[in-house]
Amino acid sequence: MSWLLVVQPDSVQADTLLHALRAYVSQKVIVAHSLEDALSSIDHSIPDVLLLPTLTPAATEEYLIAYLGTIPAARHVQILGLPHLEQCQNSVQPRARSVWHWRWWQRTRSTGTCGCDSGIFTKDVVTYLAGASALREQNELYNAHAALREMPERRSQPRFANGEVPWISLVRFGSERAALINISSGGALLRIHTRPTYRFLTRSDSTARERPSLTLEMEPYGEVHANGRVIRCVPLNTTAQEYEIAFSFDDSVGLHLPASGLVPVNR
Repeated sequence: MSWLLVVQPDSVQADTLLHALRAYVSQKVIVAHSLEDALSSIDHSIPDVLLLPTLTPAATEEYLIAYLGTIPAARHVQILGLPHLEQCQNSVQPRARSVWHWRWWQRTRSTGTCGCDSGIFTKDVVTYLAGASALREQNELYNAHAALREMPERRSQPRFANGEVPWISLVRFGSERAALINISSGGALLRIHTRPTYRFLTRSDSTARERPSLTLEMEPYGEVHANGRVIRCVPLNTTAQEYEIAFSFDDSVGLHLPASGLVPVNR
């Protein structure tokens, strides 16, 4: 279902926008008053357009964009700057970008002091909603055709329970215990109960004191720490909050998979 997510902590501005949208938008509109509310809405369902106030803190905007970029179903999402809405004649050119191509786009901000006419702005929103909906349909069609091809089936359940694998007794994602679904020399597929934080979504500086890591307690070799980042995240619609994530190891991680089990290299 096509819908629009608005992140707006200012209730007066949120009411102004909703009043203006009713005249032009038939799609469902949800207002999130905080970052956590917005993320929870995204976990439940992917919007077509996300409106962010132009004065949104950079850290908040970057986290939202990075998080959406790891969700395969969110590749069509358009993010628009939400100006201060007033009844004046000055229009505004909303900044819009596809989440998937954000890394090649330069972030811009509105510097005008006069508010934007709400009617003019909502007409622009309708245009981007139509574009995002069309892109979503194209992506769904492509995925449907891809599913008909011969492709290896991705595991949806753990290959082994942790307790049944003698060489991996425990897996930790940061400080959280994780369920191991699959692992290779290049990364691991996990299930966790906490949404990945921003530092797990970006490639870290190799000189940083604290780097995102996956810890494997391996018998009889002790602990192995694999640094890397989350490249894919799928919120699971279950009664308990869960996320299936693909954690890609850095090139510095040396693991191989012999027939007898998983062992660290040069140990």
